[in-house]
Amino acid sequence: MLVNTFLTTNLAESGPLTWDMAKQIIQTQSNLAVFAITILVGLAVLLVAGSWIWNIFLRKYELKKAIESLKSEMLCERKKDFAHLNKEVTDEISRMKQEIKKDISNQLTLLEAGKARLFALVNEQNNWWAGAVGWWAEAVVKYGQCKDDYMLRVAVVGVLKSLKECEKQKVSLNKKQRENIKECLSYIPEILGKEKREIEDKFSKLSS
Repeated sequence: MLVNTFLTTNLAESGPLTWDMAKQIIQTQSNLAVFAITILVGLAVLLVAGSWIWNIFLRKYELKKAIESLKSEMLCERKKDFAHLNKEVTDEISRMKQEIKKDISNQLTLLEAGKARLFALVNEQNNWWAGAVGWWAEAVVKYGQCKDDYMLRVAVVGVLKSLKECEKQKVSLNKKQRENIKECLSYIPEILGKEKREIEDKFSKLSS
């Protein structure tokens, strides 16, 4: 508008409007319009480019943040899995140790039971029936602790046989032998109830 006013003033001062003057006015206005449009287009391009760059930066930031969050979650899960696995391994090792200890203890008890049975047989062969009773009673205890039902039955039969011989030959039992018999009675199962009652009866007679 300022340009138009300026041109109009110049034209008014310079005289009547000619074609060249009109052409000059049109060209000047056209150049100004192109310049203004160019500036507007440039600003629009800058805005679009800036927005595009910002969106890219924002997406990269969000993606990086999401990746870090995912890594943190995965690491946390791995730590939990490792802790759980470590506990399972520790528990399994502890269980195996207990089983090994139990097995070793059981084997040692079986050896002691075998020793008692061997001494009982030696005493029987030499007709030392009181000694045989004591050793058979100890064998009953050891086999009972090992849950060896077959050998437990053998030992119970040995106790009863030796007690019968002691009663028959009027052999007395010493304190240790009587204690062994009392202890072995608690290891005789119900299935051997008849033998247990006979042992109690013979033991009672020998103790009176």
